[in-house]
Amino acid sequence: MALSPALAVAADVSARTAQATVPSATPAVQLAAPPALAPALGEKAGCGAVLVILGKVAEGYPELFSRRANGKGVQTVLSALGLKGRAMMDEAFAEAGAQGLTPSQTYEAGVSQVLTLIKPESGVSADEVGRKVGLALMQRCTGIE
Repeated sequence: MALSPALAVAADVSARTAQATVPSATPAVQLAAPPALAPALGEKAGCGAVLVILGKVAEGYPELFSRRANGKGVQTVLSALGLKGRAMMDEAFAEAGAQGLTPSQTYEAGVSQVLTLIKPESGVSADEVGRKVGLALMQRCTGIE
């Protein structure tokens, strides 16, 4: 499966952002580790967050899609994935809330868990890492091979 233009852009932006460093005027604050979630619950929260972001890209940047022949179709699919992501996050927040976790704890733990599922290879370019990570996330969160 080829990476869609929107995912390639999102992965490229993500890879560039990951490389940027911001000097800090104050010492780094140690944040507590996110709480452990059951694997299914963590994946639901993390994947839900990823899919919501893709939906927001589709809604907020229509010019990314207008340049491609199949752009409108890709935009529609990403918008639908955003709706699915929202439902996944709602379910995860409700389940985790019943366990005494806050939405922010659930979100952070879910994103951390999803990111551990995808490990980029060392020694490859940032563009290639971004593409591979984007594809792995899509496969894991949507089941699309």
